[in-house]
Amino acid sequence: MQLVLLATEAGEGGTSFNPFEPEFGLVVWTSVAFLTVLFLLSKKVFPKLQEGLADRERKIAEEIKAAEATRAEAEKILNEYKSRVAAAREETSQMVEEARGQAEKVRQDLIARAEGDARLIVDKARRQLTGERERILNELEGQLTEWSTTIAGQIVQRELNPDSHRDLVDSFIADIRKSEAAKS
Repeated sequence: MQLVLLATEAGEGGTSFNPFEPEFGLVVWTSVAFLTVLFLLSKKVFPKLQEGLADRERKIAEEIKAAEATRAEAEKILNEYKSRVAAAREETSQMVEEARGQAEKVRQDLIARAEGDARLIVDKARRQLTGERERILNELEGQLTEWSTTIAGQIVQRELNPDSHRDLVDSFIADIRKSEAAKS
């Protein structure tokens, strides 16, 4: 809207105003102002701007290097951790194998000890049985001898006939029962 007003004012003065045809004086002063601002910017602002950009670029490069160093350190720690875990696993499996070997050895020792104890018990029982058998046989032998002597004495004292023989045997059995009852 202002452009139209300017054009109208210019038209009233008799000269036509064309915004696309600048005046020579205006172009000179605009160029001088532009070059002055450009000179001041190039001497004061652009160096500081470039310095700030260079600092930022340097910081970014340092951070990249630090990140790469950190990554390398992390990889080193990870590899060390993996090797420790592998060593721990190997040591654990070795300990398990040693424990199994020791358990097997203890089991074998216990079995051998139990077998030895069982042999000793069986041998002792056999000796006791043999001794007991001999004692019983000697006792029976003594008792049979005593009975034989008693029977022979009774036979000699009496003449044997079937009735007296039966009476003799019955009295002998009764005597044995009495003596057994007395011992009990």
